[in-house]
Amino acid sequence: MSHVNNVEVVRNFIKNFWNEGDFACTDEFLAADYVDHAYVPNDRNGLIQMARILHSAFPDQVSFEESSVAHSDRVVVRLRMRGTHQGSFRGTEATHNPIDVKLYREFRLTDGKISEHWALFDTATLFRQIGAELHEQPACQLKKH
Repeated sequence: MSHVNNVEVVRNFIKNFWNEGDFACTDEFLAADYVDHAYVPNDRNGLIQMARILHSAFPDQVSFEESSVAHSDRVVVRLRMRGTHQGSFRGTEATHNPIDVKLYREFRLTDGKISEHWALFDTATLFRQIGAELHEQPACQLKKH
């Protein structure tokens, strides 16, 4: 499969799954042995759970492609997600604030289907926009000797 076809698969997946909330489309776009490196559990169930959380909190959210790069079996997409905070998200009730957040997604494709996914989401910006508290995570703390 060519780079162009891989990019089109990814674009269509983002449109159908993330923007339109068609969670049933995973059969069409994801490989049977799909692995998700961003969500827990690390399979299509984790992906769908996160999408449901985002769609519940930001029902009008839409991800716009700002750029994409394809090489071999990989596609990396820089996206901008916009929407409105209309439901609870990680303990913060709806504020009706607009959100505008950057995210990166990397996909590995096999035989025209997405077989792996990684994501980097600007959670700190999202939390600021909805007035949520940022908490230190143990992984970010330096041990004092």
